[in-house]
Amino acid sequence: MADKQLDKRLGATVVTPSAAGHPGRIGRYVIERLLGQGGMGVVYAAHDDRLQRTIAVKTLSPRADDEAARKRLWREARAAASVNHPNICQIYEVGEDNGRVFIAMELLDGEALSERLHRGPFRASEVLPIGLGILAALAAMHARGVVHRDLKPSNVFLTAHGVKLLDFGLARPELEAGLSPDARLTGTGIVMGTPGYMSPEQVIGEPVDARSDLFAAGAILFEMLAGYPAFNGRMLAEVFHATRYEQPPALSGSPAVAAIDRVIRRALAKRAAERPASAEAMAQELEAIPAAATSTAATGARALTRLVVLPFRILRQDPETDFLAFSLPDAIATSLSRNPALVVRSSAVAARFGMDSPVLKELAAEADVDRVVMGTLMRAGDHIRAVAQLVEAPAGTLLASHVVQSSMGELFQLQDEIALRVCEALALPLSGGQMAPAADAPNDARAYELFLRANELARTYDGLAAARDLYLRCLALDSRFAPAWAHVGRCHRVIGKYIDGAVDSEARAEDAFRRALALSPRLSIAHKFYAQLEADIGHAEAAMVRLLDEANRHGNDPELFAGLVHACRYCGLYEQAIAAHAEARRLDPNVPTSLEQTLLMMGDIDRLVAITPPPVIAGADDGIHVIGLGLAGRRVEARQKLLAMRDASRIPVFEAWIEYLMAWLDRRGEEMTGRARTFSGLKINDDPEAIFQEGWLLCDIGDHEAGLGRLLRAVAKGYYVSPTLTTRPQFDALRDNAEFRALVGHAEAGRQRARALFRQAGGDRLIGA
Repeated sequence: MADKQLDKRLGATVVTPSAAGHPGRIGRYVIERLLGQGGMGVVYAAHDDRLQRTIAVKTLSPRADDEAARKRLWREARAAASVNHPNICQIYEVGEDNGRVFIAMELLDGEALSERLHRGPFRASEVLPIGLGILAALAAMHARGVVHRDLKPSNVFLTAHGVKLLDFGLARPELEAGLSPDARLTGTGIVMGTPGYMSPEQVIGEPVDARSDLFAAGAILFEMLAGYPAFNGRMLAEVFHATRYEQPPALSGSPAVAAIDRVIRRALAKRAAERPASAEAMAQELEAIPAAATSTAATGARALTRLVVLPFRILRQDPETDFLAFSLPDAIATSLSRNPALVVRSSAVAARFGMDSPVLKELAAEADVDRVVMGTLMRAGDHIRAVAQLVEAPAGTLLASHVVQSSMGELFQLQDEIALRVCEALALPLSGGQMAPAADAPNDARAYELFLRANELARTYDGLAAARDLYLRCLALDSRFAPAWAHVGRCHRVIGKYIDGAVDSEARAEDAFRRALALSPRLSIAHKFYAQLEADIGHAEAAMVRLLDEANRHGNDPELFAGLVHACRYCGLYEQAIAAHAEARRLDPNVPTSLEQTLLMMGDIDRLVAITPPPVIAGADDGIHVIGLGLAGRRVEARQKLLAMRDASRIPVFEAWIEYLMAWLDRRGEEMTGRARTFSGLKINDDPEAIFQEGWLLCDIGDHEAGLGRLLRAVAKGYYVSPTLTTRPQFDALRDNAEFRALVGHAEAGRQRARALFRQAGGDRLIGA
């Protein structure tokens, strides 16, 4: 393990010298008092007679004075002395006195960051200058080829003039990063570093580089904002497990807190390649946070509680109530998601773990949650008895348990009561004293039962038509139930786009969404579903602005940001789409977004094909990977993925799309045209993104005339992807075509208009784009 903290303060007496006293001199320095001591070393205040100044002298404690410790102290001195920087404690001399190695160094006036943290978390305005000081010191070290490897709060000293980095006992030049794991172990065989701040690669003994220091910097910044460590546990194994597999909760409280937290998320990436490229790059991200955002950020950070409601276990199978196993928890999750202190995982995440008792350690890591709601259901006559439990993850501590009973005609009260009890157990405030706005509460018990039954069917494509009919029956009984309008709108859209292309499906969907929002303007699911339709019908700008407005009011909903990825891409705003993806994943690392499609449009194929969908996302579409690989000339890999998709496909339109892509890879243009006719009756054929993609692939096989026709149609429908049109080689043959040049100009004008709308709606501030 790393050396323990040697001093609480360098500049004031904090440890009274023992009766045995201390050495009168070390080298030429007169020892004045003991500053601190730990298991490995001792630090004294001393007087330098020659230069008439007070300094600090660090030497080994008698019980740790062996050859290995002496070598480590020499290494610390050389590493620190090799870097001259205002944010690094200055080394004056390293020497030996009667065989005793010592370091003479700058005496600092202030306190260690670890001591300051005992008094509570920092405000955002305080975090930024300290973080920038740490990163400035790291940048200077890394420029000299030195990696600290033991950055932690006790090694960060706060002075009136800024930050000073201390204790380079584990620092090594990067050229030594290739050493075998055995060469980086202590005498007891433990990987060197400090648990809670070590990077995942350090934990498992892999080679480290400068990006391990950035991981530690991210952990320190998190602790400063949150007031507790990013990775914690009762035992060392739990801390190591959290470091490798878990994420700390997202931080909220102000735009400045969220902006700093976005930087923290990148620094705490499990893979070093996904962290900032350098300390300078990380510092630039912090410096980009507007000063106005931090100067007014008096509100402290708060950690959002991450919760999942698992499917309830049916104790006695009953066809009349079995649908509640998934639909009741889904409804409970929807109610809980309205609380601004919670981030509630989607029902898709919950469904992956089924109704069996989960292994909480695996659940906590894969679903990224702190709390789990689980329960059982049993019907007795016309009554339902539910037992709901709130459990801490991964420890498994039971926090609360409630028994709730109701009749089949009071299912909404059953749902509402459980959600209320969960909030009470978490000590969370209720907005307006109730869990749901009035428009979200059903006025008819039978209508709500139909709604829950429809939700169960709507979980699969095969059940969408039956779900649509049940939603319509629900609305016939209760026409003011906003969630049912939102869900029936989704059914109209998805069925029309992929399954049965009714001419009026889009009009019906839009009417349903507008009814839902007229009844409940803050209904998140209506906004999310409507945004997808708006992109399809050429109104992506309106969708983007509305999603930004909702995210400004309800910034803990990752699905809003996932929808923003989609809308921004249609507007040609790729950087904003990437930032929206990062914000969605900051809140929920498993939320599905259309990042892959965005990377395809950017031409970032390497990053695209490197993406592995999280395990909680079932049946992810690999078609984007196929197109990316094919456009990059990697046709063998593309064909392999396509064959795997063919084996897994169940939806007819997807099967036809797979055969279309196979014809494209084989350069069979006529067959591509024939396969495309399969989609002619479906609304997918009117989606500007699908139209653009078809034109792109036609240009790729050399059919530029047909391809240009598709591109013109896509841009006319609001697909303003001018960066792709101007950079992708498949369009090179059209560069001198006047119609193509006008097309690019039209797309760029739309993109610039969308960029202005994004800025006006607060997008830059909201997601740090």
